Amino acid sequence: MTRVAVVDPDADHRPVLAARCEEAGYVVVAVHGSADEAWATDADLVVIAASGDLIDQLSELRLNLGPIVPLVVGVEAEELERLDEITAVGLAALVVGHDVDDLVAAVGEVLAGSGYVSSRAMGLVLGEIARLRTRDQERNLELEDLVRRIQELSVNDGLTGLKKHGYFFERLDDELGRALRHRRSVAVVLCEIDDFSAIVETRGRRASDGVLQEVADVITDGLRKGDVLSRLGAEEFALLLPETDPTGAELVADRVREQVSALVIPEVGRVTVSVGVASAPENAVDRDSLLEAAERALYLAKREGRNTTRTAGEGAVVGAPLLSAGRRGGRNQVVDLLVRVLKMRDPSLADHATRTADVAVALGAQTSLSTERLDHLRVAALLQDVGKIGVPDSILHKRGRLTPEEWEVIQDHPKKGFELVGGIVHPEAAEAVLNNHERYDGLGYPRGIGGENIPVLARVLLVADAYVAMTMDRSFKAPMSPSDALAELRKNAGSQFDPDVVAAMTELSSAMDLTDMGSGGGLLYAAGTLRSLS
Repeated sequence: MTRVAVVDPDADHRPVLAARCEEAGYVVVAVHGSADEAWATDADLVVIAASGDLIDQLSELRLNLGPIVPLVVGVEAEELERLDEITAVGLAALVVGHDVDDLVAAVGEVLAGSGYVSSRAMGLVLGEIARLRTRDQERNLELEDLVRRIQELSVNDGLTGLKKHGYFFERLDDELGRALRHRRSVAVVLCEIDDFSAIVETRGRRASDGVLQEVADVITDGLRKGDVLSRLGAEEFALLLPETDPTGAELVADRVREQVSALVIPEVGRVTVSVGVASAPENAVDRDSLLEAAERALYLAKREGRNTTRTAGEGAVVGAPLLSAGRRGGRNQVVDLLVRVLKMRDPSLADHATRTADVAVALGAQTSLSTERLDHLRVAALLQDVGKIGVPDSILHKRGRLTPEEWEVIQDHPKKGFELVGGIVHPEAAEAVLNNHERYDGLGYPRGIGGENIPVLARVLLVADAYVAMTMDRSFKAPMSPSDALAELRKNAGSQFDPDVVAAMTELSSAMDLTDMGSGGGLLYAAGTLRSLS
């Protein structure tokens, strides 16, 4: 005799289904109201009238019963929008509705050696497949458009034909490394068109586009072989001058400024540029410090009257921005597009990243990170999972234990993410993307580094990410309370997490209302003590 277990959350419907199974000649060995109670069932087959929370429990029931025990599952039509989640657990039969005769008929078909999908279910399933196919086609078209836009943003400026910031930063890295190895000089010249916003407002977009094209052309005409000219922002250009010392760079900058001021542009007249110059190793020995030195010199040139050249180190610049709005805007466009691609790949990953960014920035502020580094931390949090874009669904959404080969694919995603964003975002943000799965005890991945060898942004991000993962509501797991999540962080301080960052998170919990942090609510700030990690 076939032993059957019945699982039905409806207390009134449950005995009716059990009685109908017995009438059909089956031995009902257990009747339960939830999947949790059915884990230890010694049955040949389990018939389930699933809805709501019980659907959430199907995957855990399958794991506990093992792959052999057949599951006959009935679901209401409105639950079929979760079809991929329901069928992923491995069903022997699917019935739409909880009609006891349909469920018992399905049991008979399964025991006779065939799978079973009711006729009503078949129509709905085929409709759902058609809908998913149409959705995937639309998503693929949108994804192709996003990829094209990312490539355009990262490589060429459509108006002037110049390379954009991604290419410029890559070449700057190469030339700077070469200059430092061979004890030579390399210079950066930043040029910004003066009063460009006024040109746009008074002359219109066509005239302002003409200004950009004319300025780009006149600068290009004066370049040597090996020099690189890029458009970094709306009205900002950057020149990379290999094998050029500070004196030579200033001469180039003055020549560019004079050539531009000699232009007479139709519908506009004369325009001028302000120019900032910085050289390595004289003013800086790393890429971002060199760019910031040039940015400060440009700020000084604009503040002191425009149509002027200033060289880094000529004087203190109070209140100078670290990055121009144009360059930051260009990076943000790419970041936003990557987040959109991530959302298309898996909306839950994008949602998790957005919530982690909120928590990470609050935690970073608690550790006294500078405003600039908080911005890098926010970007790293948003992009931490972009390396998962290429991970197959069969691995990314697998509920059971991963095989060694599958685990290797997962462990490789931080490297993939780093390769994708390395030339787009600030190096510190890229390093955090690479290292945010490293453990304090050195047992993490992909590099296996530990302690303070892990960059501080990655250590902060790891704690924020873990907090969000524990407190975020998921289809397969109930969220922890904030206090339980904090207790889990403290339990793993010194092994998985940096103890100082966990201590800062604990302090943050008393300085802020953490009830909604990481679960989609806002952040309510209160007074708190700030700690310093670096």
